Amino acid sequence: MQLLPAVAASLPRWLEGDASAARIRGIVKMVWSRNQVRLHKAAELHQALLRASVAPVAITGPLAWSMLTREEGAIRSVPNLTMLIPRRHVMNAVSALSRDGWELCGQLPDSQFLDNAALDWSCHLALAKDDETLDLHWRLFPAPAECERAFLECLRDVVWNRYAFQALSPEADLLHRLTDRPPGDPVPWQADVLMAPFADVDWRRFRKLAVRFSPDLLARLIDLRREWQLPIPQMAQASPGPFSRLLRRLAWRS
Repeated sequence: MQLLPAVAASLPRWLEGDASAARIRGIVKMVWSRNQVRLHKAAELHQALLRASVAPVAITGPLAWSMLTREEGAIRSVPNLTMLIPRRHVMNAVSALSRDGWELCGQLPDSQFLDNAALDWSCHLALAKDDETLDLHWRLFPAPAECERAFLECLRDVVWNRYAFQALSPEADLLHRLTDRPPGDPVPWQADVLMAPFADVDWRRFRKLAVRFSPDLLARLIDLRREWQLPIPQMAQASPGPFSRLLRRLAWRS
């Protein structure tokens, strides 16, 4: 049922004469409505962060993917809010959002920890207000710290209801789609990749990013291309870099 909105454009044809058509259309409309509420909340958060001199601010994950789909009419459900900011602004962002009623889920590290290399083993802080959750990221997945700057230096504008957000480049966005989904998001990563607007991707730049930060994600895309015959160029596998090899050894030991 969670994937029904993703094929919303095809539903009128598929549901013709189906007794459950009204119920399914109701589910799709409910998901669309919830998305609009969260996008409105995201615009408020975006403005609050900019007022606090936190910039740049990029919307990411399902929040961005709800506006970036390959098939017109497809709807990606938004279970929570996800934003990416520079690491140096994390403390300032949390302080600004706390003044607006957002509460940190867990303990805030002190400023020394935020400047310490130990932060390389974390990626975000979660905040909550009413029934909304915000994942405030400085990194979107385990990768060398240089990815933080690389992802934020090539942002693009995406417009919702005349409001201009910033989102990741098509190449960084696709790399993020290839990662596993966090708890609470029932949509599998494969579905997010299949909904991606591949025509926007510079494939040479994508492969360069993938090889540099996560060769395992490149391998995922190559396997998915083979299985689903995706309309993307053929790409060669990349040898895992030292960071990927370290993560594999740690996973094996655990």
